[in-house]
Amino acid sequence: MLEKARRRQYFESTERTCNQMILPLASNLRESVTKALDTTSIVNKLRNGCDDKVASWNELKVLAISRSAAIIYSQVMLVVLIRIQFNIMAGHMYKESQKVTDNIKENDEFQTKYMSLCGHFIYDGIKQLCNIIKEKVTEITASISLIDKLSLRDLEQIYWSIVSSVTADDRNPTKNLSKYMLPSECEEKTNVSLSNIIYETLDLLESEEIQGFMQSNIRSGFVLLMDHISEFFNTKTNNDDGTRNGISIPGTSNHTDMLWTDSVTTKISKHSDFVDINKITMPMAKIIPIINGQIPDQSKPRDVSTVWLQRLILNDELKLFGANIYEAFSF
Repeated sequence: MLEKARRRQYFESTERTCNQMILPLASNLRESVTKALDTTSIVNKLRNGCDDKVASWNELKVLAISRSAAIIYSQVMLVVLIRIQFNIMAGHMYKESQKVTDNIKENDEFQTKYMSLCGHFIYDGIKQLCNIIKEKVTEITASISLIDKLSLRDLEQIYWSIVSSVTADDRNPTKNLSKYMLPSECEEKTNVSLSNIIYETLDLLESEEIQGFMQSNIRSGFVLLMDHISEFFNTKTNNDDGTRNGISIPGTSNHTDMLWTDSVTTKISKHSDFVDINKITMPMAKIIPIINGQIPDQSKPRDVSTVWLQRLILNDELKLFGANIYEAFSF
């Protein structure tokens, strides 16, 4: 019983540390995404006047949609990686703590080297991810002009097409997590212990359970994104300046498992003045700033990225997966 209590206490401490570590790493990740898919420079160019406004608006269209999609994908990938790393390391460290050893410095260096591997995804792997998503968005939105009027379902279909196209590609991050998340040279056997734990990490990243988790939660992320965007289609409840609660980010919904548009329709039907949101359309030129506003350069308390990250951190399915990893490696 004492052994079980110690193991549980060590795991709970690991969970707290893991959650605390995810927040600053996610901030760095967000910065990498906004740099790779920079919309600010295009917006400033349009504000200051440019020779070809149509071309600039079309470029902003691609970047804004790509940025919103990249945030959904990348935050799932980051939280999965950190959760796996922390629980593998916690399992190993707990087992080592039961032994009499003087290699404290060596263990600290080992932990630092292993945990620093996530930096590859944040600064390098994210560029690959943004490139493939931007490529797909460019193809899918090429035929949509700025004057085309779209409904929420039309916009929903664009995001569905992006997900389908990325999934069908050989570079699909769900099937190739290790290629985005870990540098290829890290597999060199310069350190046997480090090499072994990296192989264990690779096995987990390539497991069917993680792939299934990725697919279902990427879908849930787009549910949240569409829910935020839907607030701007509900013209009866929008503020005159196009903001919600004083900021340009709409409110959130608790619906995560329903069809994107269905979740929105259900929520709006609860209002005293029913609005059939599927009949509301907007020109693409008006939708672009709405999409771009979902992932501002500076994080805000209720923006899509912040709310989505909190949901991932609190995800019970991933917590259980992490607990199983810890249990397996701590014996």
